[in-house]
Amino acid sequence: MKAKGLVLGLAGLFVLLGSADSAKRPNIAPLPDRPPEPKDNPTTPAKVELGKLLYFDPRLSGDGSTSCATCHDPNHGWAKKRFMSPAYPENKHFRHSPTVLNVAYNTLMFWDGRVKTLEEQAMGPIKSPFEMNMNYGLLEERLKKIPKYRELFAKAFPREKDPITIKNIAKAIAAFERTIVCNDSPFDRYMRGEKSAMDEVQVKGMKLFIGKAGCAQCHNGPNFTDDKFHVTGVPKNKVEDDALVRVTRNFVLREHGFRNPDSIDRDLGLYFITKKEKDRGAFKTPTLRNVALTPPYMHNGVLKSLREVVEFYNRGGGNVPNKDPRLKPLNLTEEEKEALVAFLEALTCENVPYVEEPELPPFEGETVKGGG
Repeated sequence: MKAKGLVLGLAGLFVLLGSADSAKRPNIAPLPDRPPEPKDNPTTPAKVELGKLLYFDPRLSGDGSTSCATCHDPNHGWAKKRFMSPAYPENKHFRHSPTVLNVAYNTLMFWDGRVKTLEEQAMGPIKSPFEMNMNYGLLEERLKKIPKYRELFAKAFPREKDPITIKNIAKAIAAFERTIVCNDSPFDRYMRGEKSAMDEVQVKGMKLFIGKAGCAQCHNGPNFTDDKFHVTGVPKNKVEDDALVRVTRNFVLREHGFRNPDSIDRDLGLYFITKKEKDRGAFKTPTLRNVALTPPYMHNGVLKSLREVVEFYNRGGGNVPNKDPRLKPLNLTEEEKEALVAFLEALTCENVPYVEEPELPPFEGETVKGGG
């Protein structure tokens, strides 16, 4: 990133908005060229190579049917174009799959922000009984019987005598996910000084996003998220009443200490973890980068298009008692709604990373089918 171009882009935006008060200037900017990485897991080519295979390998799940890519598919904007995320066979998930694209810039993971690192995020679904349903120890033994994995783990973690561990599995997947990034959207180029990158309608939408529509109050920073939790009153999706969806949600509620989960008829987000009334229905602000690639929207996939999202916020969000007080009817015109959608589409990268599913390495010897 060229610092001069960034400064010019931001300066141009401030002039465009006519803001004389620096304290009120919007905090939106291009993404840095590289995401941050933890000191105990620096990204290396060897880890990325290993992590790529692991990401696409369904043998990380109990029955060998589900991989990371099952829910976070490069063909679907690194998410999944369905209401709820896929689940382990004979189960159903109760939340929509967020994208992995640019997830490396997040400071909290999952809709309820329950972990802070990509490494922790990678470990969670592997053992979840309704996601990949795999025992960590069994997974380690399984991968040790694949010669190619023995080679790649030794290469990625050369100082370790026994490198095939769940922690290293997570580190490798996280290293790969840190390469699934892009920062060449029309917005990024515009902010770096290329004023022809966005057209007049998109620029108008940006002004609305920061000004009248108030989107930037929560969707701010380089990744267009404050990584905080807000109650917006997202309406219930009818699929939340599906019996197997309720089974999964009830299981999660019991895991968090709720004794009567059937009394709760919808996903209440952060409340499941904190049990604080103010958090009832609160969810983490998702990034808006590449949002045009990842319908449907919201934690339950209830809104099918960006236009529906704009209409939802134009009405002032949903009707719940603890809704964020900043959400009020916006009274946007049709032209303004169209401009907002156009700006959101301008957050799509020109070169979205795409990874072909790799050929997976075989087990050593032959596997006896049927149990003998």
